[in-house]
Amino acid sequence: MKVKHVYLTAIQPARLAEFYANSGLTVRFADGERWIQFRTEGAAFCVAGLEESASTPSANAVVVFEVEQLEPVLDRAVAAGATLIAPVRDMGSHGRVAQVRDPENNVIQFFQAAAKADG
Repeated sequence: MKVKHVYLTAIQPARLAEFYANSGLTVRFADGERWIQFRTEGAAFCVAGLEESASTPSANAVVVFEVEQLEPVLDRAVAAGATLIAPVRDMGSHGRVAQVRDPENNVIQFFQAAAKADG
């Protein structure tokens, strides 16, 4: 079994999709405001309108995006309308994570893996 895609339900799908585009994702496919899918590595990340979704807005799982450099992505997300929930958390040898709320109040995280030790 594999994860095909993960999506957030949005009251204003175009506005939420614009937030994610401004945060650094690229739209792969859009069916108006019913379904907007972004290019990612692995499973697809999408925004769904109310008529397309099996969930309610802001009642979704937390989506975690793995990023190469945490601060530039976090800065772009905040500039695009995200609200920082807590300071960046250092998880030692695992990496670092930042937690924000997108413009529709979904909690998302940006994760930067720790550098691998040589040896």
